[in-house]
Amino acid sequence: MVARVLSHTMRANPAASVFLSAGTESHGREVSIWQMIHMTTPLMSRRFGVEIEFLSTVSTDQVMNCLRASGLPVEYEAYTHRVTPHWKVVSDGSCGYELVSPVLEGEAGLDEVRTAAAALEAAGAEVNRKCGFHVHFDASRMSLKAIKNLFKLWLKFEDVLDSLQPPSRRGNANTYCQTNLPYEPFGAGDHRGLCSRMFQKIDACRSVEDIRALYPCRYRKLNIHSYFRHRTLEVRHHSGTTNPEKITNWVRLMARLFDAAESAAAVRNRPEDTGLGMSRMKWFFQAVGAKGLTKFYNARAKKLAA
Repeated sequence: MVARVLSHTMRANPAASVFLSAGTESHGREVSIWQMIHMTTPLMSRRFGVEIEFLSTVSTDQVMNCLRASGLPVEYEAYTHRVTPHWKVVSDGSCGYELVSPVLEGEAGLDEVRTAAAALEAAGAEVNRKCGFHVHFDASRMSLKAIKNLFKLWLKFEDVLDSLQPPSRRGNANTYCQTNLPYEPFGAGDHRGLCSRMFQKIDACRSVEDIRALYPCRYRKLNIHSYFRHRTLEVRHHSGTTNPEKITNWVRLMARLFDAAESAAAVRNRPEDTGLGMSRMKWFFQAVGAKGLTKFYNARAKKLAA
């Protein structure tokens, strides 16, 4: 999906304010309004790409017309992994269609994703539990240590990340985004033990190829196989959505996870006595430095747990 892309530039601005805008109407209503979110999270600066799956209840012409009306160049390209300089609609065997971005970067890239998602809503695109939302991040300059750290952080906090997704994307509930753990843990102590064993296996890896050997199937929540096609690492965890706020917040959160992996001297195993899921959420947001997203994801987790 995303080609061998150039390295990102880190630009930390802890007190930045990020403006979210769109103004597209969907079924007579405005789907995204001007709003300001005070961010204690650094500005997004990574190169990335997105894949937004949606059902075939809407025609490709409708989707492309709305995207073009919003100012985004888009083409229909059937089924292909070819990287393009424009947005493309491709067929998807699991749910119908997929809107795939070109290589994007930073806050400007997030603005473009927000515009694309609003255009999908305006076109009447729908999703169900068969659909997913995938993000690729540039890993062409990530060291082996950073990639190891990333997988350790994912294993350590997968229970928290599961609480931010509906039940259909948790554990091994979905064939196309399986857990990165050996199996779904049944308690905090079990999770700690699973992490310990996987940490040892990751520590023993001497190459990215060795990490791939730990995960022969690409259908993992954190997928390493894309590294060998595009020099990206793919997050497949998120449920299907065309909501601009959900999409951009997830990209921003995952970017912070990648940043944390690159900056960490080491990743320690989780404590045994802090429970599973929502009870550990504050530790996750501290670890990845994404306090500006805490309110949004606390509300989302509570809604999904209701």
